Amino acid sequence: MRITILLLFMCLAGTSFSQEFLNLGFEYKMQGAESPKKWYVGNPGYITILDETEKYSLSRSLKVASNSPMENQFGLFTGNFPIDLAKGKGIELKGHLKTESITNGYAGLWLKVYGQDGVLAFDEMENRGLKGTNDWQEVSLRLFVDDNATEIDFGGLLIDDGTAWFDDFQIFIDGLEFKDLKPRITKPTTDELEWLRNNVHPLLTFDPNIKSNEDLEILDSLIGDAHVVGLGEVTHGSSEIFQMKHRIIKFLTEKKDFGIFSIEANMPEAYKLNEYIIDGKGNPKEFIKGMHFWTWRTKEVLNMVEWMRLHNEAKQKIQFTGFDMQYYYWSIMELEKAFKENLKILNDLNAINQLLGKTSQQHLGSRMGAISQEDKDTVVAKLKHVKEAIGSMEITKDSMAWLNQNSRIIEQYMDKTVFTRDKYMAENVMWIKSQSKEPKIALWAHNAHIQRTMNSMGNVLSDSIAKNYVSIGFAFARGEYTATGSKGLTSYLAQEPYNGTFEKFFESIDTPIFIIDLRTVKAEKPIHAKWLLEKLDFRQVGAMKTTSEFYETNLKEDYDLIIFINDSSPSKILD
Repeated sequence: MRITILLLFMCLAGTSFSQEFLNLGFEYKMQGAESPKKWYVGNPGYITILDETEKYSLSRSLKVASNSPMENQFGLFTGNFPIDLAKGKGIELKGHLKTESITNGYAGLWLKVYGQDGVLAFDEMENRGLKGTNDWQEVSLRLFVDDNATEIDFGGLLIDDGTAWFDDFQIFIDGLEFKDLKPRITKPTTDELEWLRNNVHPLLTFDPNIKSNEDLEILDSLIGDAHVVGLGEVTHGSSEIFQMKHRIIKFLTEKKDFGIFSIEANMPEAYKLNEYIIDGKGNPKEFIKGMHFWTWRTKEVLNMVEWMRLHNEAKQKIQFTGFDMQYYYWSIMELEKAFKENLKILNDLNAINQLLGKTSQQHLGSRMGAISQEDKDTVVAKLKHVKEAIGSMEITKDSMAWLNQNSRIIEQYMDKTVFTRDKYMAENVMWIKSQSKEPKIALWAHNAHIQRTMNSMGNVLSDSIAKNYVSIGFAFARGEYTATGSKGLTSYLAQEPYNGTFEKFFESIDTPIFIIDLRTVKAEKPIHAKWLLEKLDFRQVGAMKTTSEFYETNLKEDYDLIIFINDSSPSKILD
C-alpha cells in the first residue's frame, strides 16, 4: 500500500456513519489514468481497469482480466479501512461480482486485519469464490477486529484465468453501514484563498546565492530547537526545490549551528565527499558520481558541495554524510582495507561479496528481498567472524565504530525491502548523529521518506526524538522535472493540478514561493482552512515519470511545514 488511512474522529448517525472517502463504488478515477482513486492496483500477469460498459450500478465497475500470468501470480486490488472505526468490533465486507471463463481458479473478496506482529485475521473466500461464468452476484465475508489491530486492508482478487468485474462494495461495522464521503472536486472559494494568502510566510527566492536571508528568518522560530530537520522533495528532479534546500542548508549551518548534512544515498559512498569538503582532496564530481543514482548527479548538488567546501575553508563546520543501504560493495571495501593483512577475514569478505552478488540486481528496489535464507545464514555467520575481529583490533574508538557500521550496512542490505528500508535509514541517521560532536543534522530525501506517517524514516525519527524532529515537505504546481520514463532520462512535463488538489489552492494566490505551518492550522482549525485538515490529492513522484502524479494525502499529519514553489524546471544532470 502506498497510503495508510488514519482516523481523525468518529461520527455515528442513525443506522450508518461516514468518515472517509473510500470510493467503494469505483466511481472516481485517478486523473490521467484508468485506475480508481483510493485503490492500489497493478499486478503482473493481469490487467486491472475501470469498465464503463459492464457495471452493476451507476457508471463503472472495476475489471480484472487474466493476461498470461505466471505461476503464483494473481490479480489483486487493495483498499484500506480506518482502523479506529472497527477496533473491538465485527466488520463485514459486501460486494457485487460478475465472472467469465474462470476455469482453474476463482474470484472473490478478501479482508485482512493486521497487528504489530503480523496478521490477526484473514479471509479470501478460497472455498466459496466464484468459478466459471456468473452474472452479478452479491458476496460477503465477516471478521472480528481485535482491540490491538493496527491496520485493515480489503479488496477483490482473481486467481488464475478468466475475467472478473467488481462493483458496489459496502462495509458494515457491528451492523452499521459505512457511507462514503465524496471527494472534493470544486474550485477554491474566495474566503479560502483569502485565508491562505494571509497565513503563509512569503519567501523572496529559492536562489542560494542571494546575499540577504531576511525572508528565511521565519525558519528560526518555525524550526525552533529541533536537532533533526527533514527536507523533502516532491520529485527527484526539480531544480528549484534542490536550490531551495541548498539555501535552507546554508541558513541552518550559518544561523542555527547545524553541523551535519545527510542525504538519501549509500553511507560509505556519501562519506567519501568529506575528503573534498573537509580537506579539499579529490574530484567532487567523481565522488557525486560514486553515489550511484542520477538523482544526485546534478549541477544543483555540485553547487551545494562547492559551497560546503568554501564554508569549511573559512571555518570547518559541516560534514557530508549519507544514510541509505541500497548497495553493499563499498562497505565490503571499507572492511577489506582494514583487514588487508588478515587472510582469513579477507576470505570471509570475499565469500560475502560473491553470495550477495548473485542477487544484487534483483534485490535493488525489491519488495520482499531477493536473498535466499541459506545464503543469508551463511553471510550472517561470516559477518560474525568479521565483527569479532573488529572487536579485537587496536584502533581508535571512531575507527572501530565505522567498521562496525559498515558491517551493519551489509546486514541491512540483506534485510532491505520496501517495508524495512525506511526503518534502517532512520537507524543510520541516529548513528550518524551519535558519532558527531555537532548534534544538529539536516536530512535531504524524498517527501515520502521525511514525512511523519506510515512506516517512513520520518515516522521512526518522530517516535525516537519527538519534538526534536521537524518535517518539511516540498510542492510545486507547474513546469517540468527530470525523471526516467518513456523518453529515457530527460525532462518531463508535470501534470497540472486540478480542483481537489492542495496544489490548486497553493497556486491560486499571488505568492509564488511560501512556507505554511501546518501545525498551527491543525491546532487552531480555522473555518476557512478546513480543506487543509482534509485529505486531498497531492503530487507524489519519485525518480520515474508516471501518468497520474497525484495521490490522496493527509498533509497535516505528514508534514510540519510545507514549502511551495509555483514553477519547476528540470534539475541539470552533470556530464
